[in-house]
Order: sequence, then C-alpha cells, then structure tokens
Amino acid sequence: MSAVPVLTSTIDVDAPEWLVVPGADELTPAWRADVLALFDAVADIDREAQGPDRLFADGPSVDPEHAVDTLLEFRASLDDDDRLVAALTVPNRWPLPVIVSVGVADESGPDLLELAGATGGAPSDPPAVDELPEDVGGEGPVVTRFDVDDEGVIWATVCAVRRQDGVDTRVLWRTRELDVVPVFAPEVVALVGRVRNEVSA
Repeated sequence: MSAVPVLTSTIDVDAPEWLVVPGADELTPAWRADVLALFDAVADIDREAQGPDRLFADGPSVDPEHAVDTLLEFRASLDDDDRLVAALTVPNRWPLPVIVSVGVADESGPDLLELAGATGGAPSDPPAVDELPEDVGGEGPVVTRFDVDDEGVIWATVCAVRRQDGVDTRVLWRTRELDVVPVFAPEVVALVGRVRNEVSA
C-alpha cells in the first residue's frame, strides 16, 4: 500500500502588510494583544496621513477592537481546510480578508475556471478572466466578477487559482466596496505567489 501524500502549506506574509488570522485552536491572548497594538498603530497612521492625495482619505476610521472581532468571527465560519489572511495596506478600508484554500489537484474534479468562479456572475456582466502573472509560478486563471444579492447589493469577487506541482492554491476576496477593487485586486493575485506548498510521501 502506497503512503498517502502529506501536503504542507505556508503563507509567506508578514505584518504590517498582511496578517494571518488563527483558528480557535491557535488563538491566544498574546496574539490578540499584539494585533490590537498593531491595529492601533495602523489606525494612528491613517489619522495622521490624511490629505487630498491620500487614498480613501475620506473613509471611515477603523475601530481596532471591532476589526479584530470581525476577523475572528469570519475565521471561525470557514471550513477547517481554509485559512484567512487580512491585508492592512489600503488606508481606511483595512482589514481586507482573503480566504486561502490549498489542496491536491483533482483531475476528475472541477476545472480551474470553475474553481475560480468563472461560471458565475450576472449574465449581463460576465466575469472577466485573465491568466496568472508568470512571476507567481504555476498556471491558472484570475477571475473578477460582479453579483447582485437578494437585497440588490452588488458584490465584487476576485479569485485566483494556481495549479503547480500537483497542488491547487485558491485565493478569494469578496467586497461590497467596489471602489477598492482596482486598488486591491492586484494584491489578491500576488498573494497566490506567497503561498508555499510542499507534498511529501
């Protein structure tokens, strides 16, 4: 009987640009205290750097305590195999949560376009499909689509999928803040290249 391959995945990001949000079994009071201090510092930078040339300078100030609680609630709602990272780089709009999913490629399962959500979206506004940049490694699509929910709210979804060395990496970000999409979508795509995967017997 052959050994079952073991997939190890690491998200190679660091604060203050990105924050990996732990699950309940990894959460500690020290982590929360450190993140609150980080969020306080980023919020101070936002307040001190306002001006006509500042991106989203008129946006609402971020409440660090509420932001941490919201991220932890979001993380708790995810499947066990999903991970959550949050970007802190967009002034007055952070934290921007991105779901990262990694799994062994299944040739009999959904194709990469389906994994990236290219089959959804409104018929009148079909998803935009591009290819991953070469510098992230592997191959796969980048899909940007817009959907309208039951309350008439437009949601933007940016999803990138990379297949490399028999492993599929998927990053997914959804937002109702449509003006953030052109600014943050490239960072979502770049995040694929920051996920390091290794399969061992």
